[in-house]
Amino acid sequence: MYDTPDLVGTAGHDQSEPDILPPPPAALPVVVRPRPRPEAVTWGPPHHQALFSNASERPSSWLAAVPERPHALHDSWWMIAAAALAASSVIAGVLWISTHVDVDPTLHTVALFVHLASLVLGFGAVLVADYLVLVWLSGRCTLAEAIAGASRLHLPIWAGLAGLIASGSLLEPNLASGLTRTKVSLVLVLTINGLQALILSRRIAQHVSIPLTRRLMVWGASTALVSQICWWGAVWIGFWNAEH
Repeated sequence: MYDTPDLVGTAGHDQSEPDILPPPPAALPVVVRPRPRPEAVTWGPPHHQALFSNASERPSSWLAAVPERPHALHDSWWMIAAAALAASSVIAGVLWISTHVDVDPTLHTVALFVHLASLVLGFGAVLVADYLVLVWLSGRCTLAEAIAGASRLHLPIWAGLAGLIASGSLLEPNLASGLTRTKVSLVLVLTINGLQALILSRRIAQHVSIPLTRRLMVWGASTALVSQICWWGAVWIGFWNAEH
């Protein structure tokens, strides 16, 4: 009988405890703060960064700082001089071979055929190139068309000249003859003239849209004249030596 109040009190205490506890605090609003953007990492001085600010723009000032170097034979007179020296060494080696090689009749016949075929290939291509220049001078084609046609003839011209030099070493040339030495000199001059003509061709190609200067006109006429003299002179001497 004494336990009832305690149980009742306990029960009453349990029932009134939820009302006595303070209400839970209201949820605070979540404030999202923007994250700071990382600073751009720069590599080098600030003016370098400005060059690459736009991906579509090329770093012209940076490229301009790189010196241009010639990569082709017609880009430098020094390379032309080195090529002329190498060609002279090759011709000297061919002459040495011609005096130390015994050629039988069969090999001589083959070398003669290659010599004549190389003459047709090289000299024929030179005549076509000069004809294209005459066509341009007569007003029947543009300078760009003449240059494009002549540029396609460089390979047969040089192939024909190389075939003439290589096969000539097997034709037992008489180096004691003045005509033969003259022919060798003409071939050497022809080779050097063809090398410097590469620079001439590039200079003329840069004046396609504007009239040619007097200097280029004289340069081109002199190159063509020297070429014709060397080719026709070598052909005549070769014919004379074959007949005598």
